Amino acid sequence: MKKIILGVISLILLASCSTYKSVQNKAQTIAVNIDLNTVVDDKIMIVINPKKIKKETIIYNIPAIVPGTYTMSNYGKFVSQFKAVDYNGKELSVKKLNENSWQINNAKNMDKISYWVEDTFDSKKDHKIYVMAGTNIEEDKNFLLNLPGFIGYFNDKKELPYEISITHPTHLYETSSLINKNTSKTDNSKDVFLAPRYDEISDNPIMYAPLNNVSFTVNGIEVNLAIYSPNNTHKATDLKEALKTMMTAQTNFLKGFETTNEYNVLVYLFDPEMYKFQGYGALEHRSSTTVVYPETMSKEQFASNMINGTVSHEFFHIVSPLSVHSEEIHSFDFNEANMSEHLWMYEGMTEYFANLFQVNQGLISEDEFINEMNSKIISSLNYNDAMSFTEMSKNILEPKYAKNYNNVYQKGALIGMCLDIILREESNGTYGVRNMMLDLSKKYGKNNAFKDENIIAEIVKMTYPAVGEFFKNHVQGATPINYTTYFEKVGVKNQTKKENSAYFIDSKGQPFISVNSTKKVFFTIRTNSALTALGIKAGDILESVNNQKISLENIRPILGKTMQWKEGDKIMMEVTRNGKLLKLSANYTQPTTKSTGLVLEKLSADNKKMILRNAWLKN
Repeated sequence: MKKIILGVISLILLASCSTYKSVQNKAQTIAVNIDLNTVVDDKIMIVINPKKIKKETIIYNIPAIVPGTYTMSNYGKFVSQFKAVDYNGKELSVKKLNENSWQINNAKNMDKISYWVEDTFDSKKDHKIYVMAGTNIEEDKNFLLNLPGFIGYFNDKKELPYEISITHPTHLYETSSLINKNTSKTDNSKDVFLAPRYDEISDNPIMYAPLNNVSFTVNGIEVNLAIYSPNNTHKATDLKEALKTMMTAQTNFLKGFETTNEYNVLVYLFDPEMYKFQGYGALEHRSSTTVVYPETMSKEQFASNMINGTVSHEFFHIVSPLSVHSEEIHSFDFNEANMSEHLWMYEGMTEYFANLFQVNQGLISEDEFINEMNSKIISSLNYNDAMSFTEMSKNILEPKYAKNYNNVYQKGALIGMCLDIILREESNGTYGVRNMMLDLSKKYGKNNAFKDENIIAEIVKMTYPAVGEFFKNHVQGATPINYTTYFEKVGVKNQTKKENSAYFIDSKGQPFISVNSTKKVFFTIRTNSALTALGIKAGDILESVNNQKISLENIRPILGKTMQWKEGDKIMMEVTRNGKLLKLSANYTQPTTKSTGLVLEKLSADNKKMILRNAWLKN
């Protein structure tokens, strides 16, 4: 999963043909009916027919958490009017056990269950569902079906096949990696999807939208991009070349890995005037990804941010955790979460690959790659740098650790980088983390899981003692990483210089402000010359800018205006300091700040640092 946080910081900012036989056992198949033609109060009805039940009682569960999200979703809170009926249509006794589970009594006589589901996008209910794992019901316009939000499972029946029948408006077309029996499209009013077990339902979202698709093939993978743009602002064809270029480079980078025959990119573009989402991004699946982004971005921003940044990250999840994963991931418990220790691999290594492949395949320069790594170092310091990554990962659902989750995309990627440099140095340039992950994928693959507590020892055994020391100190242990140690090996050094910035954001997109636990905007210890001259101090709460009151709801446009300030403008701010309201004013001055960045040393081709650098970035 790649999540992009809004607010201050964002202003810078297995279904396959081989499984088909198992699906056809009608006596055991769980039948699901979804009617998208009948939307009532922004809800749709789900009907589940499990065939004959042999137990007196049975429990039906809607997932509380799904793979790749690392937070409790509790989709059951969007379910209402849950009913179970016998073969005569008479209602059976149902007991709601908790927010996500229902017990049906006298289940031997049960014919089917039914319930209504509200979508998450415009729900007034308080929830923590990431928008890319959410659901959308827009009658006659769009249906984003992240299926755990609609379809659950019966206890002890997760391994049974499912047949999902969906009736829908004829002008809306499906995009999904699920097997679809309706391949002819002579009648675009009903689709029947097949899944060999419940995990495949969770792993295969479906989007219904007007046709706005483009398809192409790269290195044996059929790629389909489907975009729902509510105001018809963006066309899939406009992004075809950017996506094709990126995925060609990625598949070249992953030569030797088992990938997929088909990959679907489901893109929902939201209107920021309609939805005030606090974040956006994408959620990975084995052969697809669900992407939610603001429609107001430009074509160029989509190509750079969404495709090269977000979608590239999700595609690399084909390696981990989809091909290399622990038992906790392989036999995922949707209602009693047991988290793995290895977010450094699942998210960190994935994010590292999403950056490394671009320099390796010539999409970006070495300088650009180094700048991105430097940006991650700066961002990582916003989190607890003295925290065991494996401990954080195992306990990620607890508040103490959850608030550090986004560091998996910062320090997690840097862990991957340091491991890469260690491996290249120890192997005289012949072996890196890409080789390591390839060896692990060949050993385990998508159908075999490693033991969570053993994988680091296995990696050390197959590589070098220096790798074990790094894991012990900086991944399992809580010792902060001295990145200079690793950069020196490849001829990368720190350089300090003075740079222009804006009042609230520096030249690298890093803010001088943050948000505290009471949702107040405050100034951090990092500052610039203009804020210092104005009299701003670290810890000041920002109350207003040029007489405009500050809140999380309006801060984006207000800060956008500050980036247009120029010579001659009068700057006024109100801040609260030690409980007192202060009014500060000054004439505009160009803010400057000292910036320490990474630069590549100019070295001869036979220099050992250059040889190692080339092995690291080009092999």
